[in-house]
Amino acid sequence: MDVLTEQAAELWQRSQQQADDLWQRSRQSADDWWQRSREATLDAWEDARDTLTPTEADAFGQVWTNVVPKLEETVSLEEAQKDLPDKAWFTRDKADAMAEINQLLDESVVILSTSPVQRYRDEIQSLEQGIAGARTDLDRYRKQRVAAPAKSLTTRTIDDYDRLIEEREQDIDRYRDELDRIKKEFAAELRAMGLELSDEQIEFLLSTVVGDSIVDLGIVFDNVKSITMQLEQLVRDSGEDLQSARRYYGMYVVLLRALNRMHLDVEQAIEQRYIPQINDISGRADALSDETRALMRELVSNNPNRAEVLKANLEAQRLTIEAASVYRQYLKQQAAQVRNARKLLEEDIATAWNTYETVRVSGELVDLVKSSQQLLDGLLQRQVPTLQPFRNLEMQREFAKLTKQLRTSQD
Repeated sequence: MDVLTEQAAELWQRSQQQADDLWQRSRQSADDWWQRSREATLDAWEDARDTLTPTEADAFGQVWTNVVPKLEETVSLEEAQKDLPDKAWFTRDKADAMAEINQLLDESVVILSTSPVQRYRDEIQSLEQGIAGARTDLDRYRKQRVAAPAKSLTTRTIDDYDRLIEEREQDIDRYRDELDRIKKEFAAELRAMGLELSDEQIEFLLSTVVGDSIVDLGIVFDNVKSITMQLEQLVRDSGEDLQSARRYYGMYVVLLRALNRMHLDVEQAIEQRYIPQINDISGRADALSDETRALMRELVSNNPNRAEVLKANLEAQRLTIEAASVYRQYLKQQAAQVRNARKLLEEDIATAWNTYETVRVSGELVDLVKSSQQLLDGLLQRQVPTLQPFRNLEMQREFAKLTKQLRTSQD
């Protein structure tokens, strides 16, 4: 029994060492390849830089520089994963490698979500906060004006408050003008990314909780297309270097997987977070409506003057319930669009990975170049899931209120 135990221990040590060696070799191969391909990727970046504005070039340069190592490392892990055991107690197995791959994909999505477009949302939020603050000041000044003296050397007078009120009203007008300008620029940037939206749809996008996700998806999609164009050129420029060509193509496949992960994140956020929260809001409004009706039956007979107040409350609750129902349906439609786009993307990924593995066996570089061009053409024709239009302004205002509740619950 002791001999068997010693043999098992020795076998365990050898298998652990082999797994660790394999893992280290895969990591080392990524480092070696990165050094050999660095010059080529820098050349591709310089070519791309010539076609961009300085601001776009700087932004894309940061994305390129930060995401390429993530893509390379993911390709190495994908290669190493095939040789790892399906399950292992004390050594790395396929599940461990997949967990690290998913982590790298998440990190890639964060990098790919970087864009100058994001500053517009920050500016819009800042201006909206400025308007809200000015309205709070106006409300306070008007209340304080009621008890203010006509003349005083020590406290604010009616004239003082009139001047303050006028100044804050002018501030609101200025904020609104600036907000309109920023939104127009924001719309132009989104259209340049492939999101064809009218000015009214931009307003709607900003009033929905999923709007930010659609914009982020557009940013990722735009960056993926730009990087894919450079990778496709690198595949072509690799000449007879099949290993480098395969590596670039593998990075392209990983890039598609990162884009797919972003789609999945949006879809899951809608189905697992936003819709349940909308259901909770609707449920609370339903319960409050029941309470309001009960109060109407009990109190109105004793005090008819309360009838109008309770009727107004009931109408507001009805509108909230209706808005929640429409919002829920809207979110489901957006989730369905994202899901359909993701399924098409998964077909591209399956085809691309099959090509990657086939070329590894056949060594046919021309097939890789042809496939990379075909997939690039398909990607460039693909569009971000469209934002569904919405025309009812009253319901849109209710959407904005519900969105505020949804965003507050995330903090």
